[in-house]
Amino acid sequence: MSDTRWPGAVLFDFDGVIVNSEPLHFWAFHEVLRAEHIELSEEEYYRELIGFDDKGAFKHIFEKRGKELDPKTFLRVMTLKSERMMDLIQARKYHALPGVDEFIRALWWHYPLAICSGALREEIEAMLEGISLRDCFKVIIAAEDVTIGKPDPSGYLMCAQQLSAKVKRDLKPADCLIIEDAPTVIKSVRAVGFPVVGVATSYPAEKLAHANYVVKDLKPATVAAAIPELKLGT
Repeated sequence: MSDTRWPGAVLFDFDGVIVNSEPLHFWAFHEVLRAEHIELSEEEYYRELIGFDDKGAFKHIFEKRGKELDPKTFLRVMTLKSERMMDLIQARKYHALPGVDEFIRALWWHYPLAICSGALREEIEAMLEGISLRDCFKVIIAAEDVTIGKPDPSGYLMCAQQLSAKVKRDLKPADCLIIEDAPTVIKSVRAVGFPVVGVATSYPAEKLAHANYVVKDLKPATVAAAIPELKLGT
């Protein structure tokens, strides 16, 4: 990088990091799976499905239950899950997590920001508009943009590549600070060279041991204490 400042960019996960949307995903999965005669508990969702995109989550649950996920069923459950999520989003059943609005606005003065999420683009865009943060992100990589979803790191690698093109600066993984809540994703992105802030919103801090930094929330004071070199504010 010609600019020696670190980080060169900040890449965010979305669900459970920017917004409290994990409960919405659980409710939507629960309803859709119940119609398929599959019961999904909240405990199982949080233990096993966070970090997957919808495709990966459905494949995991159907395989675990020993049920066939044929193409017709796959299309049906994916469509119904998306529709149910949009119903919940339009009903405003979510909010930004504590400190997120102030933190993102403070970062935005100093770093290019992007999102890499296992959620669908329509869901991400709608919720970002709802919390008035859409203008802060130069790049959004959503579930439909990648061949292999999270916890695979390819989405974050694509995110860094697209952001490099936007800001006309070569951003390597080491230049990009990722903010994540899923232990499986944290481990996979660390393996390809990204430094990571683990946020203990969905899992306890001890589950985030692979992260370079661990914070309980994204309030600016909390993050500043953990990463003093991060520039926040005007």
